[in-house]
Amino acid sequence: MTARFTVLASGSSGNAALLEHNGFGLLIDCGLHPRFLTARLQSVGANWDRVSAVVLTHTHTDHWKDGTLADLNARKIPFYAHPKHFDFLDPRSANVGHLNRNGLAREYGDAPFELAPGLVCRPIRVSHDSVPTYGFRVEAHDGGTGPAWVVGYASDLGCGSSELIDAFAGADVLALEYNHDVMMERASPRPRFLVDRVLGDMGHLSNTQAAELTSTIAGRSGDGFPGALIQLHLSRDCNTPELAAVAGREALVALNPATEVITATQDFATKSISLSRRANSANRAVARVKQQKRRVVQPSLPGFDEPLW
Repeated sequence: MTARFTVLASGSSGNAALLEHNGFGLLIDCGLHPRFLTARLQSVGANWDRVSAVVLTHTHTDHWKDGTLADLNARKIPFYAHPKHFDFLDPRSANVGHLNRNGLAREYGDAPFELAPGLVCRPIRVSHDSVPTYGFRVEAHDGGTGPAWVVGYASDLGCGSSELIDAFAGADVLALEYNHDVMMERASPRPRFLVDRVLGDMGHLSNTQAAELTSTIAGRSGDGFPGALIQLHLSRDCNTPELAAVAGREALVALNPATEVITATQDFATKSISLSRRANSANRAVARVKQQKRRVVQPSLPGFDEPLW
């Protein structure tokens, strides 16, 4: 069972990621205008014919575009969102009504749901100032012991939680926000109220918080997990890819130094990560049992680089 995961865009101007599995293509968020999203798909050897569904993390406008919702309706692609997301979107987009009338608007809640045979998505609520905001644990099942592979994805969150750590422990790919450097944030010319928000717990993770969260998840995961760390949603003004990458590598060096660290950008897709059942995939369950009594270290200092609505 081979699949692949690719971040198509990540940042405050638009977010989208593609997970492909047995002919089923899942877009996590659709925050690019249709022609840009089409180009990103083409850049990784994909196209709209390979997109089977879209799932929305939250309603900030860098995670959905009205024109893209119109495209989904025209292409008859189901759109998954929380009921409160639909409540927010419905008066702001006629295309949500079109999706609903055509049976393409699908609701999810806090329970895991099956996207396709053997492909399960578990929503995890996270702390962010668009309520509700979700991260996702997506896992594939092939009849073997435990999941064949796991992707953990959380692009916008102000702090970690025990639920998120538990859900992402044992992920083959950990896609996690590394939004800002705290010193750059404090020294930025942003208005004080915005800086205050970045230092609250409803904004975005700093490199330091994200590194702590990464380390905690890796410590709960066993040898070789995660196989790849993808750093999401870097601030253009208050972070650099170099600072984020150093923080990510330092978080993993004592636990899983072979983990590949990939820093996603706004302007082009990341390399694709292949996913298949790994020989040591059973380590997930073993490691989680062994780590039950370990103290969970949670990040507490968030960051923020979002629109203010």
